[in-house]
Amino acid sequence: MPICIENNKIIISSPSTLEKVGEVKISSIEDVEKKLNVASNYKEWTSLPLSRRCSLINKFRKIVFNNKKLVESIIKSETGKKDFVIFAETLSFFDHAKSMSKIAKTALKNSKRNSGLLFKNKKAYVKYEPLGVVGIISPWNFSLATAMKGTIEGLLAGNNIVLKPSEYTPLTIEIIKKLWDENIGYNDAFQIVHGDGKVGSILVKSDLTDVISFTGSTKVGLEIAKICSETLKPCILELGGKDPMIVLKDASMKRAVESALYAGLFNAGQTCISTEEVFVENEIFDEFLESLSVKIKNIKSGTSDEDHLGPIITPANKQKINEHLNEIKNTSKVVYGMRSGHDNFIAPAIVVEPNENSKIVNEETFGPVVSIRSFKNEDELINKIHKTGYGLSSSIFSNNKKRIHRIVSRLKIGNVNINDAMTSYIIPSLPYGGEGKSGLGKQHGVEGLRSFCRVKSVLENRFNFIDEPMWWNRPKIIEKLLRKIVNIIFRF
Repeated sequence: MPICIENNKIIISSPSTLEKVGEVKISSIEDVEKKLNVASNYKEWTSLPLSRRCSLINKFRKIVFNNKKLVESIIKSETGKKDFVIFAETLSFFDHAKSMSKIAKTALKNSKRNSGLLFKNKKAYVKYEPLGVVGIISPWNFSLATAMKGTIEGLLAGNNIVLKPSEYTPLTIEIIKKLWDENIGYNDAFQIVHGDGKVGSILVKSDLTDVISFTGSTKVGLEIAKICSETLKPCILELGGKDPMIVLKDASMKRAVESALYAGLFNAGQTCISTEEVFVENEIFDEFLESLSVKIKNIKSGTSDEDHLGPIITPANKQKINEHLNEIKNTSKVVYGMRSGHDNFIAPAIVVEPNENSKIVNEETFGPVVSIRSFKNEDELINKIHKTGYGLSSSIFSNNKKRIHRIVSRLKIGNVNINDAMTSYIIPSLPYGGEGKSGLGKQHGVEGLRSFCRVKSVLENRFNFIDEPMWWNRPKIIEKLLRKIVNIIFRF
């Protein structure tokens, strides 16, 4: 078991070695409420000029970079990830922090708006103000990047953060908080609490949180949305996905196959935007399947540094993956890679043409499992993709640009990669988020920053008339003049 509870502490064990790697104290209701009260009343961070906040976040990024070996070792200890996956995660964090600090300087400045021809005496603009207290509930699969990207965006926008990391991977955020406190100060702008869903529920239900940012399952996301809807509290929900890959008949076979392996198996498939289903046009289906099958047989899950895939991080996720595979093992062809070590390591698998009613088709698997399905025409393709209700990310491979963009325009999906897979997520300037069962709202980019803002429209006079033309008791001549002006301006 990666974690257990003893004496009001979470004991964390490595899912790879099964050895104890650390412990954290569970936050009590009183602990959480105290931190929320502190966050609600803390003004020092919010009152900083935008340029200063950007400078401090960039400084923090450098501090983490200078301590990256320590941070990477902690990520490895509590997740068991392979070194390159950890490298990619820290790289994503560094790039995001640096890029968003630059983007914020313009995205969060007052935005001038045109007041129109009739109101040239007035100045119109939009202010992007902090909402107040952001409650963030982050997952276990990317304990640094996912938790801190939302934290950085919320801080840049001037909010105070109360972050609950996953109870399975709290140690990464513990060291990040320590680095913040020792090098940045403004300790009460960024606070953390620990525990399971009960602690997260306190953040969601509290009158002191002004916005909730949650990354996790669709089931929990729906519960959060219901609670937030009672007070119309805004929430940003990044939920599950099937993240289809589309391979058209004129696609580069090598690029499509390699991308399917990379996007389907990265972090042992424990990625929100992991390719879980590949739709291949009939004409090339057999060739694609043969090429993919040959390659996956050489991919191994195990404890050795030479193995490609790390462990499944949580027991519940391991159980779900095995359930999906066991359901179809007697009805569908399954091509396996290799595995060694204990049962937290699951061999990568290709499932060929699974039953349309199977869990592997209709639910998020979140493991090193990719289903391969054929399609005859675009209508069939779109119907199969939309059947699940998910709409987080996708990819399409072809050399026919016209056909690519026709299909892309029909996808009810938040993110699309063309002749590539997953990369859109690590482009900080691109907004990231899904629709349908995959969530609400956006993270990253200008849109992500403004998700943590009160968007306030302001209108002020450049100069005042003695009497405004719209006031009561205006002279009739003013009405006639207004009508003439309108006729001149809007007749063409």
